[in-house]
Amino acid sequence: MTIRFEENVSPENAQFVCQWSNSLGKSFQEQWMGPKIPFPLEIQVLQDLEGIFSIFDGPEFIGLIQKIRLEDRNLHIGRFFINPLKQRQGLGSQAVRKFVSLAFEKGDIDSISLNVFEANQAAKNLYQKEGFEIVQTIEAPVRKYVMKKFR
Repeated sequence: MTIRFEENVSPENAQFVCQWSNSLGKSFQEQWMGPKIPFPLEIQVLQDLEGIFSIFDGPEFIGLIQKIRLEDRNLHIGRFFINPLKQRQGLGSQAVRKFVSLAFEKGDIDSISLNVFEANQAAKNLYQKEGFEIVQTIEAPVRKYVMKKFR
C-alpha cells in the first residue's frame, strides 16, 4: 500500500465520492461534509472546495481530505472520507498519518485540528490512535469534539 495525495479531485473521482456518500444517507453526509452542504452531494460541490486533496492507494482513488484553514500556526483539516468498501483495512490510519506528517514537514504549523461528531466513534478512535487529543467539546446543535495533534 502506497498512500499518496493529489491536489483537487477529478470529475470522475468526485462522482465516486458522491455515490459513496449519497448511498450512506443525509445524516452520514452531515457528519463528514457538515450541515451546510445540501444532500444529495453533487460533483460540483466537491470540485468547488478549496484545499481538497484526493487520496490514492497506489493507482486507486480511495478518498478525500481537506485543508480547511490555517490560523495561528494551526492547520484545521476535515472532510476526510475513505471509500466505504476500503474502510477497516488500515488505509484511513495510513492516510491520516501521512497527511499529518506532510503538513508538519514544512515547519510552518505547530498543531493540526479537526472536528468529529460524538456519534462517529470509529473516526474518533482513528484520530486518537494517530495522536489527536480532545481539546474541546461543543454541545450544539449536535455534540462534537475538537481534536488536536501537536508537533
